[in-house]
Amino acid sequence: MKRLLFSGVAVALAMLVAPVVYAEENPYTYKNLPEKDDQIKMVVAHTVNMEWSSHTATLKRFTELVAIYTNNEIRGEIFPGGQLGGEREMAKQTRQGQIHVSLPATNNLATMAPSLNVFILPYIATSTEEVNYLQDNLTPFLVPRVIEEAGVRIVGWENSGWRAFFYKSDEPIEKPADLAKFKMRVPPNPVMIATYKAWDANPVPLGWTELYNALQQGVVDGGDNPVTDVIGMKFYEVINRMTRFHYTILTHPIIVSEKWFQGLSKEHQEAILRAGREATDYIRWWQPIDEAHWWEKAKEQNVIVTDIKDETEWVEKARKIWPDYYQNIGPDGEMVANKAVAIIEEHRAKMK
Repeated sequence: MKRLLFSGVAVALAMLVAPVVYAEENPYTYKNLPEKDDQIKMVVAHTVNMEWSSHTATLKRFTELVAIYTNNEIRGEIFPGGQLGGEREMAKQTRQGQIHVSLPATNNLATMAPSLNVFILPYIATSTEEVNYLQDNLTPFLVPRVIEEAGVRIVGWENSGWRAFFYKSDEPIEKPADLAKFKMRVPPNPVMIATYKAWDANPVPLGWTELYNALQQGVVDGGDNPVTDVIGMKFYEVINRMTRFHYTILTHPIIVSEKWFQGLSKEHQEAILRAGREATDYIRWWQPIDEAHWWEKAKEQNVIVTDIKDETEWVEKARKIWPDYYQNIGPDGEMVANKAVAIIEEHRAKMK
């Protein structure tokens, strides 16, 4: 008994005199790597102003991997929250080499690189696994086209999640006819606008940065975006419902200025490409975990969530627009779309 009592006292005394260990950030991240005189500066930019989102997680990972694989010979600096402009503006700056890496939405980059409209065709894929497989197998074909069209190189992908309707209403959106009474914001992309019209909806093309004020002022009644964007940007202050379905997923290619890329050594180019591949794999693991958290937050904010159980009518109406918009992909748009469909069918066959 005395021995046990002595042991307890000894432990208590040890705890009193032991040094306190404080939680600290990693001392070596992309933010604070040692500076060198001959370091190559890499300007990285995006529009999201949340500290942690799939955007920030992707680009932080990419930037750190570039530093690792170049032995700190390339030092990245990230400019979040649209500090260097909107997505389209930053894509143009990336083409010019003023920005070296950016993360525009696929639908926004498609204004410069129309080949990417193949990813915007509604219901081209209906699961995250299909989207990932399509990206992996179609991107090598698209890379030289996008370089030619936009002067940027796709080195990886970020997926933000499936676009879901968000809106204010007493009743849920469950079928296309339900959209008729809403003015729905859509990105200014012709394929996405046509998709809403195919559902007999009232699309209002509007930039992302204008959206919150437009919702407040009643210019629009809702729109569609992944839950991370909707809840992270506090849209629950002006909407009360969301409806989940699978017409398109919001994706952002990691793009690198081709002008800047071609000025790098072969070793540095390989490091950039490797970092892009690994950042893609990382965010495919990270994003679904993060998204589940945001759906919980939506419920905490009393947002009513509806799932469309049968999307047949949505699919049939939306896919009818495809032939009219092959030209938005390019002169060979139908061939590119068929190539994408063949890749998806290949994946489905493997999954049987």
